[in-house]
Amino acid sequence: MAKHRITMGLPYHPRTRALIDGEISIDGYELDITHNPNPGERHYRFAKGEWDVGEYSAATLLRTREKGLRYIALPIFFERGPRQRNIYFCEGKLNHPNELIGKKIGCFRYGATAVVWARGFLLDEYGLKTTDMNWYVSGREVYIVNDLPVKVERLDPPSPFGQEKPHLAKLVSKGELHAALVAGDSGYPGLFGGGTLPKAMGEFAGVKPLFDDSEEIIRWVRRTGIYPIIHLIALKEEVAEKYPDLPGKLLEAFREAKKLATKHLTPEQIEGMSGKRQRSEKIPMPMSLEKRKNEQWRLWPVIRLSKGF
Repeated sequence: MAKHRITMGLPYHPRTRALIDGEISIDGYELDITHNPNPGERHYRFAKGEWDVGEYSAATLLRTREKGLRYIALPIFFERGPRQRNIYFCEGKLNHPNELIGKKIGCFRYGATAVVWARGFLLDEYGLKTTDMNWYVSGREVYIVNDLPVKVERLDPPSPFGQEKPHLAKLVSKGELHAALVAGDSGYPGLFGGGTLPKAMGEFAGVKPLFDDSEEIIRWVRRTGIYPIIHLIALKEEVAEKYPDLPGKLLEAFREAKKLATKHLTPEQIEGMSGKRQRSEKIPMPMSLEKRKNEQWRLWPVIRLSKGF
């Protein structure tokens, strides 16, 4: 019997390597996997319908569904973690987050999930509404169709996908932007620092994370019960209807791929993940399907923040 061909857009990630490299297969299906584009371009192409299954931005998923595009999510979360460290400023030019009122804030995409979470953090913890600030976007949006509640100035032409950060860092260093919200460094770097983001943003003088206290970030996660969901696996609803056994088989395949991920981790990643487990035992991160029945309320903040925010 011929196998059904399923196209996928995935990151080349330790948790996907076994699928991409063919170590794991899905019975009855032939997987055609694309893994070259950076996250922004991959999400953009998936929103345009290029693949049957894709790793996707949580905020973009909600926005596309709101507009009638038929995508559904699976409880497979590729990127999770607090987004305080994704808020950058220039040392000596800002003393407190409340000083951002009336100022110009930059971001790589206004609708990106990391930016949505960062804006929500500023709103909930400091009362900073998006309408209190002016906004500047350096990159190309993946999917925004609603009228935004704020006026957004955009770089024209926008920076290519994956090249948005240096432009923002330069403007923050020069004082033309008072802060910037960017993506990157989920998981243990989001909790404890390090990762690639500080180096990428720190190429320009004085540019640093506005929130850099690991213990304070961990206390926030424990107090709120929120460990933000950033990226997840989604598929076209029509594909799930045509192949009703596929969602369950995908879930099992990704679970098996995760078990094989360790051999693809660097020593630094292994050490970081071990430290995360040791220091974040009380952080709510359910990883089984049964426990994920309560994930709806964990998604509620990003649902709230994605709608007209």
